Amino acid sequence: MASITVKMKQLLLIRHAKSSWKFPELDDHERPLNKRGQRDILAMGRHLADKDPQLDVIYSSTATRALDYAQILSEYTYASLIPDLSFYTFSDFELLEILKNLPDNADSVAVVAHNPAITQVVNQLCASNISNVPTSAIVSVDCDIASWQELDSSFCELVYFDYPKMLK
Repeated sequence: MASITVKMKQLLLIRHAKSSWKFPELDDHERPLNKRGQRDILAMGRHLADKDPQLDVIYSSTATRALDYAQILSEYTYASLIPDLSFYTFSDFELLEILKNLPDNADSVAVVAHNPAITQVVNQLCASNISNVPTSAIVSVDCDIASWQELDSSFCELVYFDYPKMLK
């Protein structure tokens, strides 16, 4: 009798870092990081490299505040970075559909995106009741699936939920 091997997948859902409102004329997509955001991405980048050094790929919203954070994470973890406009969504439904279409050859994936989508997807997948995933937070989810198409709360477990204030 042949045995069936189910691969475990890891999904890191990451909210972009704190952005600046110093230039209100800027389009939302173009808002840069503020000083706290710049400081937090360095701390969280080091933290992620210590905790999860085996990332396959980081997908990021193309918004400046997300892409700057993703770039730092990529530098600390040596994971490839793929900017993708589709991750610039605030809809949990859209984000979940995008996640279900990730390539199956990537077993450990980080996604840098936006609220409320990040908080809502974390709560849906992990059957949790997190009121808000704060800026720069990293939520790690283990998924007992072989294909991202199977992504569903019945196969997901919250592993950790870390954010800058926890590191202090």
